[in-house]
Amino acid sequence: MSVIFPGNYVSHLNAYREQGVEAIPGVEFYRAVGALVLDPDNAGTLSGGSLAAGTYGLKILSPDLRQDDKPRTDKTFVIPKDSVVYRTAVSAPGVKAAASGNTIKIVALGGNAPGNTGSEVTLTAASDLFFPAAGATSPMLGVLNGTAVSTSADTAVQVVTSAGFTAEQNPSAGADRKSPSAILVEVCYYRAASAPDAEDAHIPYGIEAGQGT
Repeated sequence: MSVIFPGNYVSHLNAYREQGVEAIPGVEFYRAVGALVLDPDNAGTLSGGSLAAGTYGLKILSPDLRQDDKPRTDKTFVIPKDSVVYRTAVSAPGVKAAASGNTIKIVALGGNAPGNTGSEVTLTAASDLFFPAAGATSPMLGVLNGTAVSTSADTAVQVVTSAGFTAEQNPSAGADRKSPSAILVEVCYYRAASAPDAEDAHIPYGIEAGQGT
């Protein structure tokens, strides 16, 4: 984990490096974004850029965008034990459904995320077979109000697709190629910060007999 403080960062938190921010004393906040890539230019991810109905895990993608000279070191999208999830969201840029009304649903995180079903966000394809650009988000779930429940174990983030999807950009958005296309899931959570260390207390240095003479 890499925890920073307000005023010390100028861009979005780096989920790959498990970077959080201690915005409230004693509480570390994290924003993790995982992806399930459908990309006809990268057949090693999902062959042919198509995706069947089913349940899928996601990856937190490496910041290294190269994929020609070395294996990618993407990480499995997992929420750590003792985390409190307070928001989830899903979007699907460049993903085309088989029929309007097809859905992408975030699986409830461990069955014990705050509100449980509140973490089961569903994104529904529109009449043009593409998913809304704004995606779908959960309500803010139990942020520091005593009603939220923390994860009891490391919990993999998964989505359920109701039908087969393909990688294709929405023509109305002015796109002229079929990549990149992906299902994106955001999970925002917080954790208790660690106990103070010696640097937090300004403990004076010890002295020995005769010192300073």
